[in-house]
Amino acid sequence: MVYTDALRKFSREAVGEETNPYRIAKKLYAAVDRIPWAGAREYSTISNISDYALHAGHADCGQQTLLLMTLLRLNGIPARWQSGWVYGDDGYTNMHDWAWMYLAPYGWMPVDVTTGRFDSSDAQLADFYFGGFDAYRIAYNDDYGRDFVPAKTHERSETVDSQRGEVEWEGGNLYFDQWDYDYETQVLPAKA
Repeated sequence: MVYTDALRKFSREAVGEETNPYRIAKKLYAAVDRIPWAGAREYSTISNISDYALHAGHADCGQQTLLLMTLLRLNGIPARWQSGWVYGDDGYTNMHDWAWMYLAPYGWMPVDVTTGRFDSSDAQLADFYFGGFDAYRIAYNDDYGRDFVPAKTHERSETVDSQRGEVEWEGGNLYFDQWDYDYETQVLPAKA
């Protein structure tokens, strides 16, 4: 994560004179939430994802998350990556990224800026994903840009995230458009 002049300026404008870490985090969360979600380029094609998310006018979940993490860290608030899969009762499934931030005395709290603020007059509901978590997700990765074990022999398709996995054969890497994946979930009945 690189703290560019543009990221520092964006942070100053969002945070103002605030010094309380909780309120700083909440202001940064709201500022990044105003950047609309949209599908975006593969992460491995972007040299500074946080700066890209700030300037592109839109960002996907991982780019929004990395921007928020960069801003939190810039302001002295520890933040870490989480990615995996989200699903819904209606059969919806998709890859998804979110973050965790450390706020004393609460500890590590989830923060999902992509899901963002709900349009609600109830402040607790509006900010549910600022410290709240739903049960419709499965975490796969606790970090980004990590090496595979066992290591890949050929160049990776995605150097940042790994929700889809990677496929290669002795002749080289197989990029995502050369294979397909499927993810199925099953909700198990509660034990009596």
